[in-house]
Parts: sequence; structure tokens; C-alpha cells
Amino acid sequence: MRIKIALDAARGIEYLENYAVPPIIHRDIKSSNILIDANWIARVSDFRLSLMGPETDSSFSQPMKAAGTVGYTDPEYNGLNVLTAKNDVYGLGVVLFELLTGKRALFKTSEKGDTPMSLVNFAVSAIMAGELNKILDPRVGLPEQREAEGVELVAYTAMHCVHLEGKNRPTMTDIVSNLERALAACDDSHVSMISSSPISIISD
Repeated sequence: MRIKIALDAARGIEYLENYAVPPIIHRDIKSSNILIDANWIARVSDFRLSLMGPETDSSFSQPMKAAGTVGYTDPEYNGLNVLTAKNDVYGLGVVLFELLTGKRALFKTSEKGDTPMSLVNFAVSAIMAGELNKILDPRVGLPEQREAEGVELVAYTAMHCVHLEGKNRPTMTDIVSNLERALAACDDSHVSMISSSPISIISD
């Protein structure tokens, strides 16, 4: 179900960037801006910070004061104040880590009020060390054998989404493709649903 929610959100963002005319960069992709309806269909919401890009240049970049939410904001955008379509990819990567781990984008490692830890740093370190199963949300439990491939694909997709350099992040189309494969790996019964699932977007 979590992978299905991630796929719904990714398809909404892909629509904004690839099919909307002109294309739209959301600039504030985070878990609280992904709403779920009574049928568990996820919808991208809150377009207060969104900006329209040019209709013809897919490599669009523009000087722009950074905006967004701490923990989800693209560090390249923060550092260079240059907005690109890969800004939303980073935010979605953080959301994928939240779905996998059950932790917030910034979380405390103890009850003592220590400095919050970045979920990106926490998750990437564990994945690189081959310890993905140790950071999965215990409320969901470890994936069954047939699900492990899908969960790993989500984890590695998220890791590439949060690469420090935007040029090394996947496109939204690549992310959608990976999440479709991950969902199919977890449950073959979802395959027919993937191809017919509607794109879901809410505008404020």
C-alpha cells in the first residue's frame, strides 16, 4: 500500500513536469502535501510555492531564492539558489525514505532533545552499508521473499533521488517506472491496476 501511494504521488508530479502546459515545478514536495482519499489514492496538493517553467526546455534552470520545507528541500537549490525540475525529485526521495522507515524527514534519535538527525543521512548510510532491513518501519515488518526486490528497488530509487547533484538524480519518468516495477514485485495482482490508475492532482 505504501508503494502504491508513492506511485500515485510520483505520477502526479510527473504529470506536472512532463504533461502540464506550461510545466509546473511544485517546490514543496513533502509527506503532508500528499493527501490520501477514502480509496487510498494519493493526490499531490498545495501549490502555493509552485512555479511554471518554459514549455520547450526540459533542462530548465532559473536563479530563484530557495523555498520549501526544511528536511525536504534540495540542498543544491539551497546552496546555489538555482531552481530545476530535479528539485521535486529530491523532495520525493525524502518521502520515499519516510514510507520505508516510518520516520520523519528530521527526527530525534533519543528523548533527550538532541539535535535532530536528517533522515536522508540516516537512510543512505544504512543502505550503503547493506543494512536496509534494519531501518525498515517495524510496524510493517520485514518484506517477504517476493517483496524484498520491490522494497530494495524503492530504497535505491530514493537514494538516487537525494543525490547532492541534481544532474545525477533520476527523472520523474524513471521514478514512476521503478515504482511500477517495485509494486509489481510485491504483488502481481497490482500489475493490471498500474496501467489503468488515474493521475491524481489537487490544486488549491
